Amino acid sequence: MNNRLIHITAALLLAVSALSAQLSEQEVRRRLDLIHSGGMDRVRAEVSGWLRTSPNDPGVLYLDAYTTQNGDQAVKKYQSLVDRFPDDVWADDALYKVYQYYYAVGLYKTADAKMNQLNQQYPNSIFSQNEAKPSEIGIQKAPALQPVQIVPAPEEKNESAAPVQAPVTGNFVVQVGVYSQESAAAAQAQSLTASVGRPAMVFQKQSGGKIVFAVAFDGFAEERLAKVFGAELKEKFNIDWYVVKR
Repeated sequence: MNNRLIHITAALLLAVSALSAQLSEQEVRRRLDLIHSGGMDRVRAEVSGWLRTSPNDPGVLYLDAYTTQNGDQAVKKYQSLVDRFPDDVWADDALYKVYQYYYAVGLYKTADAKMNQLNQQYPNSIFSQNEAKPSEIGIQKAPALQPVQIVPAPEEKNESAAPVQAPVTGNFVVQVGVYSQESAAAAQAQSLTASVGRPAMVFQKQSGGKIVFAVAFDGFAEERLAKVFGAELKEKFNIDWYVVKR
C-alpha cells in the first residue's frame, strides 16, 4: 500500500514538473506549424491550460498572443512579452509583430519607433533592418494571377483607404496591410486572393506626404460582416486586420 502511494506521489510530482517546465523553442515551433495546418483550436486549448500552470513561460505567452484573435489584445500581449522577457528567444519576433500591427493600422511613427527599438535592442535578429512590411514575411508566392489594378482612392480621414473594386457593394473594408512598394502590395494581394479565395484589392493612398499601397478585402454592407470575415482571416491564416468605413 505504501509503495503504491509512493508511486502515485512520484507520478504526480513528475506531471507537475512537466507542466511547469518551460516550452522549448522546438515545442513552440511545432505548435506554430500545427496552427498553420489548421490546428488553431487545439493549440488554443493547450495554451489555456499552460497559462494556468506556467503563466510566466515566455513560450506560452508568445503562443497566447499568437492565438489571440483581437489585434488590439494581441499587440498588448506581444509588447508585454518584450517588456518582461527582453532576452527571450521570442522577444524579437514579438517586437516585430508589434511593429507589424502599428504599421498595418496606419500608426507609422509608432511603427518606426518599434522598428528602431528592434534594430537597437536586437541587432542580430533576422527582423533587424528588415525593409519588409507587414505580411511580407512568411507569405508564399502564389500562382500567377491577373495583374492587380492600382487605383487612387478618394481622400479620407485618419489615412483610411477606400476599396477600388467596382461595383461597390458595401461600405466597409477589411484592411490587412500597407506597403511602400506597389510590387510588394500586388504580390500580397495575389497571394491572399489565391489562398483566401476572395479577391484582395490594392489601392493607393497618402501617408505622411508619401504614397503608400494598401491591401484590403471590400464589399461588406455591414461592419459586423466585415468583422466576421476579419476574424476568419485571423483564425485560418493568422492575418492581422482592421475594419475601415468608407
